[in-house]
Amino acid sequence: MLADPKSRAALGERAARSTTNFRLIATIAVAALTAMTATASSASAEGPRPDEEEAPGAVVHDRITVTDSRLRDRPADGARVPAHVTVLDREEIAARTALTPQELLAAEAGIVSFDATGSDLQRTFDLRGFTGGGVKIFLDGAPLNEPRNNSLSLELVSPLALDRVEITRGSGSALAGGGSEAGVINLWTRAGDRAGGRVTLAVGSHDRIDGSVAGWGRSDASSWFGVGSLYDSDGYRDNGGADLTRLAASGDWSVGNGELRLSFLSGNGEFGNPGALRPDELAENRRQAPFNELDHSDERLTQTTLNYDGVIRPDLSVRANLFARDRDRDSLTTGRAAPAFGGFYLDSATRLAGAATQIQYFEPRHDLVAGLDWLDADTDALGFLTPAADPGAVDPSAPGSDNTASRRTTAVYLQDRWQPSQRLTLSVAGRWDEDRVGYRETVPNPANADRRTYSETSLRGGLTWALAAELSLYASYGEAFLPPTVEELFSFPLFGSNPELEPEDSRSLEIGLRRFASRHETQAVVFRVDTRDEIVFDPDSPLGLFGANVNTGETRREGLELVHRGRPRDGLSWFAVATWTDAEFEGGVNAGRAVPLVPEHRLSLGIEIELGRALGLRGDVLRVGEQTLDNDDANSQPPLDAYTVVNARLDWRPAAARGSVPAVFVTASNLLDEDYATRGIFAFDFSTFVNSVFLTPAPGRQVTIGVDWGF
Repeated sequence: MLADPKSRAALGERAARSTTNFRLIATIAVAALTAMTATASSASAEGPRPDEEEAPGAVVHDRITVTDSRLRDRPADGARVPAHVTVLDREEIAARTALTPQELLAAEAGIVSFDATGSDLQRTFDLRGFTGGGVKIFLDGAPLNEPRNNSLSLELVSPLALDRVEITRGSGSALAGGGSEAGVINLWTRAGDRAGGRVTLAVGSHDRIDGSVAGWGRSDASSWFGVGSLYDSDGYRDNGGADLTRLAASGDWSVGNGELRLSFLSGNGEFGNPGALRPDELAENRRQAPFNELDHSDERLTQTTLNYDGVIRPDLSVRANLFARDRDRDSLTTGRAAPAFGGFYLDSATRLAGAATQIQYFEPRHDLVAGLDWLDADTDALGFLTPAADPGAVDPSAPGSDNTASRRTTAVYLQDRWQPSQRLTLSVAGRWDEDRVGYRETVPNPANADRRTYSETSLRGGLTWALAAELSLYASYGEAFLPPTVEELFSFPLFGSNPELEPEDSRSLEIGLRRFASRHETQAVVFRVDTRDEIVFDPDSPLGLFGANVNTGETRREGLELVHRGRPRDGLSWFAVATWTDAEFEGGVNAGRAVPLVPEHRLSLGIEIELGRALGLRGDVLRVGEQTLDNDDANSQPPLDAYTVVNARLDWRPAAARGSVPAVFVTASNLLDEDYATRGIFAFDFSTFVNSVFLTPAPGRQVTIGVDWGF
């Protein structure tokens, strides 16, 4: 129940404002759609060209192609996929010069990136207001989300290894299984090309050293690619340094009527975790980390993936995917409670294997896909309580916890894309998943052993209507689910876990209009996602000493995404992305209040221009609006302040013979030296024994200079 009439009045005003805002964005969307329709009115009225055979990942004039099934089989024409799709090709990935995938994706519609540890490289990001398990991410067809807690270590994947990034928004469990409430992101690594290579070396602020070496080659029946990179920095805060080593390699071979591809990725990162500060501490010294001087995390990731793409006959193909991944993580957490309780050291190791296979049948009007999906994972974890007198000391012979978490997933799926006419495309998909999670504890309580089985059927459907050769309208419906993880269920009794949790269930509706032309891409999308039993941490729950995970009831996320990318002439390109998102609790004690860490407004702008005399300039601006603090479901605290970040890069690339003269570049991140925080949380303060606001400061201005030599 609401506490007082003023609270009810405030929520009534918010509800009225939400209704007004939704009407406003609907009006804006209609205006944008009308403008796009008018722009395309002179286009051919004969509709789009019939589908042509294309290589995966190809961009052909006014069309983009995208993976619209579990595996990367025959690519789907992006103009016929009923979803808001973004594709970054190799050229765009290289132009953004991002250090991590989080940085690479930061400017895209619906994505918000934030720092929860104090290490700016280990960023979490959300899509359409969902974090963690709400976004399913694949690397070469293998899921990257960790089975124990749905976490991601994307910073261990180098953008230099990527050939293509595909973002398909909307509840997508019918395509990808559990955990895709906001959408699916596919990362595809590079293949070989004609013989060549590249060497890059850069130095910058905070004693940054950053270098990479890449090489590739191709013959008639095979190709290869390899890249290695090193990064080292003292960081912009005390105990904020990072050391990152990443490798990737791939090989492709023609085998009969198919192609075999083997890819390998390895990442090793050591990160200081200076944590968050209270606002008064932040005002005193943004660089300090007095309570987290020892905190750190060391992560190691290796993944091997084998893909086979074969043609049985002209209208029938088969795709098979096998993968294995090892991930080890060591972390020490001390913080403000260390003088009284000491710290906690965690040593965990995940071993995961999986497979997927699908058959695709296509004819002029049908594209039918059927497949099987399987995953098997175990995580062994040792936890050590460190003494208050020396929080960094670990006694390996005396673990405070010893446990194993398991997850087994099996699934079958079927989808069809039917084209009853040249203008109309109908898409339907269905998938059945069974997830089994288990937990077994040796120390401290062998009786803490349990398991749960969840099964779900997910549907997806949509239609696209080609209004003209370059213009299409679409509408879609999607379902998604997210089973609770072992950590949410069992791993931390009295400290957050709740074995009675139910899976989250989401339903999404989306309507969009888009225009894909040879030099322009424009998309206008209105969406709504309703979720039941969303899992959140409630600091006031009586199920734990300091709160617990609970099913909060219903939430709603709705909004508008406007995107335009243009290349009006050679040597000039630009983009503009505007997002409005309203995320609210619809049930329970916090009904009508805002979901934490979801900004209502977000805008990103960028331009790339050739200035002549071999000079090139690239700049971008990111504006993120106010956000409710994490854990503040009651919206009792002032929101996290909005912030604006400006970045720029200047390149000198002489038009000399290839390989004879290296390019020189200078980058400036946060050019205007904005003081801001990407994340805030309302949590218990062990130094004052009351709940307090904590903010994670972002880096100030950082400058890097380097050379880039292709040969």
